[in-house]
Amino acid sequence: MLDTASLASLVHSIPPGIHIDLRFNADQASGSSGCNSYHTTFQAIGGSISFGQIISTAMACKKQVMAAEAAYLRALEGSTSYQTSGSTLHLLGGPVDLAFTATSPSASPTQ
Repeated sequence: MLDTASLASLVHSIPPGIHIDLRFNADQASGSSGCNSYHTTFQAIGGSISFGQIISTAMACKKQVMAAEAAYLRALEGSTSYQTSGSTLHLLGGPVDLAFTATSPSASPTQ
């Protein structure tokens, strides 16, 4: 799940109840981007990471949630490296650094 500090760096005001997460399975990444579900391919090698084109559903939500979602997807797509520390995954190099706290064993790109 995306941590609150990362979410706060994406938008001026955090929408109540917003949930953004990222899951990895083989060479696929997916999750909830706040309003919609998304999926993409990824490649992670030796601390570098790249994401393919992000495809998402097209539901409409409140303007504040949609703004957070758009900012998150831009940051995710622009990420170029990753670091892990305990149960936290940091994606770096995009417009905003993102930190996720693992909620299941599949939350690391190296698994």
